[in-house]
Amino acid sequence: MVRISACLIVKNESLLLSRCLESLRSFVDEIIVVDTGSTDNTIEIAHSHGAQVKHFTWIDDFSAARNESLRHASGDWILYIDADEVIDSVNAGKIRRVITQKDIMGATVRQCIPQQAENIVTAFYIEYCRLFRHHPAIRFEGAIHEQILPSIERIGGKVLRTDIVIHHWAYAATEEKKRHRAERNLRYLLAEVKRMPDDPFVHFNLGMTYRELGQQDMAIRSFHRALDKDDGHIKRELIGQVHLNLAKLYLESGNSSRTAYHAHQISTFEPDNPLSYYILATLAVTNNQFNTAIKYLESAIQITKGKEELSPSADLNMSRIYLELGCCRSAAGDYQGAEAEFIRSIECNASVALPHLLLGNCRFMRGDLAGARDMYERTLVLDPSREDAQRGLALCCGRE
Repeated sequence: MVRISACLIVKNESLLLSRCLESLRSFVDEIIVVDTGSTDNTIEIAHSHGAQVKHFTWIDDFSAARNESLRHASGDWILYIDADEVIDSVNAGKIRRVITQKDIMGATVRQCIPQQAENIVTAFYIEYCRLFRHHPAIRFEGAIHEQILPSIERIGGKVLRTDIVIHHWAYAATEEKKRHRAERNLRYLLAEVKRMPDDPFVHFNLGMTYRELGQQDMAIRSFHRALDKDDGHIKRELIGQVHLNLAKLYLESGNSSRTAYHAHQISTFEPDNPLSYYILATLAVTNNQFNTAIKYLESAIQITKGKEELSPSADLNMSRIYLELGCCRSAAGDYQGAEAEFIRSIECNASVALPHLLLGNCRFMRGDLAGARDMYERTLVLDPSREDAQRGLALCCGRE
């Protein structure tokens, strides 16, 4: 039987580690935990879940620590995972099936990162090679944002793209911990830039870190350098992500022409990424071009339907998209069309107050007072503080 070793590197992960290890026990054959200096009860938690714990002195190099875990693994395949990640039973089954394939050296998985902000993206996905054969030539590279794929490619190994999902609970960290992590990453990445000034992947990660720290100008500069350093071997998906981040940054800064340019470039490199159309729709709305925005939002929905599991970088919050589509139709004077979109939004997520309120407004505009009153009442059940719903309800009662 083909054996899997799950490999982790940890430090002070007592709040999250148990959940991660519990998700692994049902389908991996051994768990290797490399501890880099925990001062809490991380080690005790690892032992309680049957993991082998190895100690490693931290040397500011993630690849060195990852490779230490490989040195102790005995499985035929390696799954590397972090303490703030879990794998559900469905994806565990997919992993067991993938490793039975004889003609591959590795497989990609999609890291699902939830987003708490109410926006188009409820979760975005990053594709990595996280599952690979235990082979002496396959080792991690890079002091930070370590990669395994280059070593697989050097030996001519085939890597299978899959829809396996690893759930990443990044939002569980406090803002202080996130900032501390970003500041630490910045130090490592600046050192990496000096060591590998022509590596576009390093400049991309530097841009992401600057963006996380709120240094927008430096982020833009780093993303442009990533594009400038493209030697033709950089993954198309990564170029698409560079353009995506530049489009968002330019949109935030109010630079319409640069936003539009990079949004169009996203679809060139990631044709199945609906975010390019969403950004273009947002830009159109800021210019009061509601019919143009409608076309872009419809394109985003069309791309997403039936392809949610394969979307390369983002799942759309369909409730939110239909809500915004309804707002655009309403602004364009199409109240009947707006009603249909608000109903679709509610069908996707009936727990949000705003689409009920806006549906009530549309019905009020059409003279359907009973229908409007019903929506205002539902709005107040979901959010009793909405004064606009209270005013709408009062207007309905006054006219009946």
